[in-house]
Amino acid sequence: MHSMATIDEVAGGIFDYVIIGGGTAGLALAVRLTEDPAVTVCVLEAGQANLNDPSLLIPGQFGAHFGNPQYSWLFKTIPQPHSNYKVFPWARGKGLGGSSAINFFAHTHPPAHDADSIERLGNPGWNWERYLRYAKKAERFTPPKPEDADKHGLHFNLDAHGTNGPVRMGFVLQSTPSEKIVTETLHNLGISRQSRFIAGDPTGTHISVASIDTQTGTRSYSANAYYAPNANRANLTVLTDAYVNKLVLTHAMPGEEVTATGVEFSYESNTFTVNASKEVVLCAGALKSPQILELSGIGDPSVLNPLDIDVRVNLPAVGTNVQEHVAFRVSYELEETEKWASSDAAEPDPAHTDERLQALRPILAFLPLQALNPAAVDSISASITPKLHSQTCEGLKAQWALQLETLRRNDVPDCEIIVFSKCSVRKRTPPGLSPPTANAGADEAGPEKQRVALIASLNHPFSRGTIHITSRDPTDHPAVDPHCFEQEEDLEMLLEMAKWMRKLPETEPFKSMVAKEVVPGPECVSDDQLKDFIKNHMETTFHTAGSCSMLPREKGGVVDPQLKVYGTSNVRVVDLSVLPLHVMAHTQAVVYSIAEQAADIIKGVIQ
Repeated sequence: MHSMATIDEVAGGIFDYVIIGGGTAGLALAVRLTEDPAVTVCVLEAGQANLNDPSLLIPGQFGAHFGNPQYSWLFKTIPQPHSNYKVFPWARGKGLGGSSAINFFAHTHPPAHDADSIERLGNPGWNWERYLRYAKKAERFTPPKPEDADKHGLHFNLDAHGTNGPVRMGFVLQSTPSEKIVTETLHNLGISRQSRFIAGDPTGTHISVASIDTQTGTRSYSANAYYAPNANRANLTVLTDAYVNKLVLTHAMPGEEVTATGVEFSYESNTFTVNASKEVVLCAGALKSPQILELSGIGDPSVLNPLDIDVRVNLPAVGTNVQEHVAFRVSYELEETEKWASSDAAEPDPAHTDERLQALRPILAFLPLQALNPAAVDSISASITPKLHSQTCEGLKAQWALQLETLRRNDVPDCEIIVFSKCSVRKRTPPGLSPPTANAGADEAGPEKQRVALIASLNHPFSRGTIHITSRDPTDHPAVDPHCFEQEEDLEMLLEMAKWMRKLPETEPFKSMVAKEVVPGPECVSDDQLKDFIKNHMETTFHTAGSCSMLPREKGGVVDPQLKVYGTSNVRVVDLSVLPLHVMAHTQAVVYSIAEQAADIIKGVIQ
């Protein structure tokens, strides 16, 4: 494989396209653009290459990278007033591959309704049909053998998968007795297996497809799937440890668009510039892309002026409309029996690698709130409707209207429940969502106690957060303010999920398997107690979206349907930050689809 670029090959150089961020989207986009040998691309990645790193490649090591600055940005929120002023970690992947290098492998697609909603917000072409076509372009799905599918209870729709793309994926062929028990219990509660979960109709339970090369048993992600096989292209230049400071923009007269001529970045404590003859594309993710725009003078004057940053483009929506799949977890200690033999999903120990693989096939249950409590749908709709009518932001008004439409349907999931049917507690941080809260109840369970853990996640939150700079220093993290539970309806939906999940240990056959509830525990009974528990133990699923939303400019947009930043002639954003309304999906597949679509948009061949 071609070695990484040196600073001498990049500093002062001229490339057709400069891509900021060598993560999930950035490397996919770079590889697609350089399919034309006449096109030159430079990728600037702030992190290290980390190629062939066993801790990334070995699936059993997942969860070991949070808190490690070599692999993670270590973002945190500001105190959240509607979550008892708690501060929550907000992890994002750092290094080639970005978050696809450290995520939990789940590869799912949104409901067709969710994808079509993006188009309905004013984005022609951004619909389910095009989404799936380009998502499949990224996929190389290996179906299980029929006998393995029968043995392990695997359901899939081959027509909904790509089989010739770069990102390898398949099913983990390890199951447990407890997995079958939990699935049967969900069925007894009216939640059945779904074979079309990847084909636009995910309501029901599924075993997730994982972004793992089933032949080698290693992680497949943008760095080794897109970049590594094409690293020797003469027209593809990737520089790691290159920390972007800002865009270099031309001065424009009032009413004229600014043009990006290059990117200023730091490398080994020195400042350099790389030039772009065609475009600069931000693929830095939902937390970094708005930060870089604001540092460049593109954003809200009320954010930029106090920092003495010249306003080059007055674009108040930058860093707004932030949405996240917020979540919380509960866990149950199992009866002492060999029948429920469990893995250690809490300790990245090679001795437990085979066992930990079983944690890579969680049961995913995607449920409409209608299935949990129809009365809650009525009360939440009644609460949101007057807010919608009084909402002054037309963009948010349109989003909430679509969310209300979704909420009232019984075929579009609002709620996700992730069941890890095999985990044990060793008083360590498990590979879950939020390390500081993940061990809640661990001491009570004691070492080697066997558990089933359930994570409840909200797919379509009504709350909207912000991500803004607070200094001119590019190395200072932006203020991440997700506004958790600012709209109390989000908390009410999670409360309904908490109460519904407590039906599982009351329903056979799971009932015979459970010794006791560990988290939140039997003392947490009333609605107010459960709400307080959720506030204190809220977690992120690392699916942050919306901070550079693709919407009409007058409705709170940052980019247009061609992903071009308003007020600029040649700056685009290509990452999850452009998603204007969150979707029910684990988002790596969504990001790959966005990148694949962006490549054809830039090439002028979008279908």
